[in-house]
Amino acid sequence: MKADVRDGERPTPLGDTLDVPSAITRAKHEWECTVDALPNLVCLLDGDCRIVRINRVIEHWSCGSVAAALQRDPHDVLHRNCNAAGCELRQSLTDAWRRLRTQGPCEFEVRDAILDRALQVHLKPIRPGFQGITDPGDTIAVLVVADVTELHVAQQALSNLNTALEGRVRERTAKLADANRDLQNEVIHREAAEEALRASRHELAVLTQQLMNAQEVERKRIAGELHDSVGQALGAIKYGLECGVELARQARLQDSRPILARAIAGVQGVIEEIRSIAMNLRPSVLDDLGAASAVSWFCRKFSADFPSIEMRADINASNTDIPVRLATAVFRSVQELLNNVAKHAHAQQVVVALWRDAALLTLEVRDDGVGLDESGKTASLRHGHGIRNLRERADMTGGQFSLLSSSAGGTLARIEWRLATVESQPAGAAQPTP
Repeated sequence: MKADVRDGERPTPLGDTLDVPSAITRAKHEWECTVDALPNLVCLLDGDCRIVRINRVIEHWSCGSVAAALQRDPHDVLHRNCNAAGCELRQSLTDAWRRLRTQGPCEFEVRDAILDRALQVHLKPIRPGFQGITDPGDTIAVLVVADVTELHVAQQALSNLNTALEGRVRERTAKLADANRDLQNEVIHREAAEEALRASRHELAVLTQQLMNAQEVERKRIAGELHDSVGQALGAIKYGLECGVELARQARLQDSRPILARAIAGVQGVIEEIRSIAMNLRPSVLDDLGAASAVSWFCRKFSADFPSIEMRADINASNTDIPVRLATAVFRSVQELLNNVAKHAHAQQVVVALWRDAALLTLEVRDDGVGLDESGKTASLRHGHGIRNLRERADMTGGQFSLLSSSAGGTLARIEWRLATVESQPAGAAQPTP
């Protein structure tokens, strides 16, 4: 006989007995074990937002037992004895429950200070639209609360790392910008230094050429003086000596004596001329006594050479007041300025003043001549090297040269040298003679 098999039913093998309550119990136990093994808190909620079932994660979070959590509000279970009116978790759960009934599933995250955890909450209905639910005690939604603290910590660490990295990038970028700016400034300075070096080389070449020209002019002047004075005098002496020798050979000693006397006087004149040339080249008084004495000597010599020009020398600086490095510059400046006065100023009076303050040595030469307006048209200022040599000599020795029209008429030339705190003095320099 064939057994009757209803539609939709699976035939049971012979000898098997179906124990439905045991299967349900076993399935329920397996499901509870599975849910308890999850790391997230899982709650089943009824229509009044009360917990119907909950897994044992609630115990792991130290929020009470499973039995104590049943029929309670999720907030009261998670926040025991919380009466704060502005509790963020309470407000978020209330808003999520409201949206669940109107909009469907919802989720939110909250950083909970009481649990000291970052919570990610999911609230979903068990059946869409809560269909078939008539009893408020029926299960209508599932609440899943995940602990995402480690994720938040990792995100915060990553954010801090990104912030630190951005700070380092900004700092490194600023340092690179500063380095680029310093490099650009260095390039500008190098270019300026190279330009100054080129200008200095050009100026050095010009000065070298001027020095060579000055040397040639000086050599030509010395050669002219030797030829015109010393050469002619020596020629006359030679002729006289020859005549004296011839008269002596003829035993005319009385006739040779005046000739020899003239030769001796000529030799003395040559000696004086050579001494004068040497003094013009380098006066010995400059080395023997000092710059102030040399200036006084030259002023007396100038007064003797040009008696038509009244000379007044106000030398208030002593030899020890003038550093060795400035001795030659001071003397040559006075020599050049007085020569210009004699040649171009048409002056009746000239005053040379030399004095030293605490850290300033000043030289002035004033005359009552035609002044700059007229003397500036002279060949010396147009083509000569006198004024330029004065300015260059002052610059090379750290001085400042100026040429002005005097308030009383004529010209005022001034050179100022600013002295160092300690200046070496000429060795063995004596005080000027009153």
